[in-house]
Amino acid sequence: MAKNSGEFSFADINALMNKNSKWGGLMSDGSGVSEITEYIPTGNYILNAAFTGSLFQGIPNNRSVEIFGPSGTAKTYIMLNIARESQKKGYYVIWYDSENAIESSQVKKFGCDLTKFRYEPVQTVQEFRTSITTLVDTLIEEKEKGNKIPKLMIILDSAGNLATQKEIDDSKAGQEKQDMTRAKVMKSIFRILMSKMGIIGASFLFSNHCYQTMDLFSQQVAGGGVGAEYGASVILLVNRSKLKNGTEQVGIIVNAKSTKNRFCKPVVVKFHVDYNKGLNPYVGLDDYYSWERCGVGRGKFITEKEYLKSPVDNAYKTQNIDGETLYFIPSDTARNICCDDGSIYPLNKLFSKEVWTKDRLERLDKYIQEEFKYADGTNPEDVFEEDNEPDEDVSVDDLIKGQLE
Repeated sequence: MAKNSGEFSFADINALMNKNSKWGGLMSDGSGVSEITEYIPTGNYILNAAFTGSLFQGIPNNRSVEIFGPSGTAKTYIMLNIARESQKKGYYVIWYDSENAIESSQVKKFGCDLTKFRYEPVQTVQEFRTSITTLVDTLIEEKEKGNKIPKLMIILDSAGNLATQKEIDDSKAGQEKQDMTRAKVMKSIFRILMSKMGIIGASFLFSNHCYQTMDLFSQQVAGGGVGAEYGASVILLVNRSKLKNGTEQVGIIVNAKSTKNRFCKPVVVKFHVDYNKGLNPYVGLDDYYSWERCGVGRGKFITEKEYLKSPVDNAYKTQNIDGETLYFIPSDTARNICCDDGSIYPLNKLFSKEVWTKDRLERLDKYIQEEFKYADGTNPEDVFEEDNEPDEDVSVDDLIKGQLE
């Protein structure tokens, strides 16, 4: 404790607090239950960036994340992709379902390991609160005993569909009273859970419904009160437009933008979900790639001999794998994708692993981080102003031609 010098130092304060704190400590020692130790991909690179500002990040562990939007905006679809990706990183999934929305064959189709995926139906906010707090408290007790606990991805689909016990009781009694207790219970869940989730290192992901406010300047907001708004580190609003092949709808275009984010700016990103092919990890990059950023461009190659004969101002010098010098000529109307190793692909191969090598993704990510991440000293509360409105319906032909604006 205090020395004869008469000084009670910060080291003395730290030692004193260590006697009474189970989980606190100096952050220089790696202490702090709020530390993020890894990120869980979403299954789509640009959606990763929408959450935390990098193509290679996604959902932060040790945090609460909300996805909200109207019906049919792929919320459950996105969360099943995240469940699969979390299992690849060693997580076990606990899926609370208030919508009776998934079944084992569907989960298996997404590539999830059913032996590491627990399904838990819930009907009321009280039922969910009891289940989740009992689970978390038990895991904390086991951790205090020195036992290793598993990595958990806890998912609730959806918070917006949870009823209250009062609502059920009123329905049985034939009463049409408005239930004012739901928002209060939801807020209590977040008050109870957030710090405890950090102690066990779990990630909490949940979906929510939204409604249009009656304000002068109407906007979409998540249901269930302000509990989620205060408790979640990221709140992502999703809207959609239809993806059509002629007159047939073959998928949806998803617009996603943060309405709250402690990691990056509220940049609107777009990606399409194909009903037949699912969620391609590379869709959405078409709004950001360029030859200067990552060595991928729409255009053609000419030989050095052709270039010297007729120089072009906007040509980019490169070499193919055989060492031959080529010049890339960009063109917004070209039907080919050119890469800086001299390879050429048809336009419909843009969203492929052949085009998007790790090196090209890493180069593009430097630009993405510059555009998405907060500048030093930025207050996240000052940057959330734009709306995220759905686009007009989009045809497959327009999508392939790269004409999405």
